[in-house]
Amino acid sequence: MLIVKVDLFLPFMSKEIDPMDKKPHVPLPKSTPAYFCANCGAIALDPKNICAVQGSGKKGDWCGIKCSKPPETCHTKDHVGRWQCRNCSQTAVNPEVLCEPEKLILN
Repeated sequence: MLIVKVDLFLPFMSKEIDPMDKKPHVPLPKSTPAYFCANCGAIALDPKNICAVQGSGKKGDWCGIKCSKPPETCHTKDHVGRWQCRNCSQTAVNPEVLCEPEKLILN
């Protein structure tokens, strides 16, 4: 994820611009296959993007179901990018698998 810092008219004013804000978000269909991490619970399109594959399913298996588990960072610190859905609070590595993704800043 690239965040660009742009200086505005005055040198002391700046704004971070997220490239995701420039293009409209198009969520993937509910038939899209996804993989689940056993360590942190994140969802990914590619099993190589999570450290401990628990299983796989379709986006429709979890999309829209409220998640009460708080988001976690990658336990192995290899896959640190995380997105969370504003509707259901599901956490994912890929924003495309979420209906309304929001970038997470996790420590």
